Amino acid sequence: MEKNQKIIWLRRVLALKALSCLFIWGLPALLAPPALMAKFGITMPSDPIFVRMFGAVVMSLSLLYWFAYRDPIRNVDIVKYAIVDNGLSTLTLIGVAVTSGVTSGFFWLSGILTAFFFVAFMVLIPRGESS
Repeated sequence: MEKNQKIIWLRRVLALKALSCLFIWGLPALLAPPALMAKFGITMPSDPIFVRMFGAVVMSLSLLYWFAYRDPIRNVDIVKYAIVDNGLSTLTLIGVAVTSGVTSGFFWLSGILTAFFFVAFMVLIPRGESS
């Protein structure tokens, strides 16, 4: 794949990642009531502060992904972060699935998405343009 085409695809993946962070993980974790979370197989802890903080962090990450979308060459470090973030998230979900079992379709979807983003960022990262 030629360099310009890779950047176009990287920008598409970054846009999808930003939207996913915002609408799939961030806003629901920050604002959704426990009854709505239960419909997706997610049990809200009695003290939801960590879930709410997770939502706030993920929403701020969507802003970082938007910056990377605007200029992937200049913001290649954000793409490098995305590789680590999605790789660790995928490994964590696999570890939980193996040790405890995962029955929620939402968690399986999250695992599939994070694995997709990990592979896509590994393949599409601009090489040699930044230190």
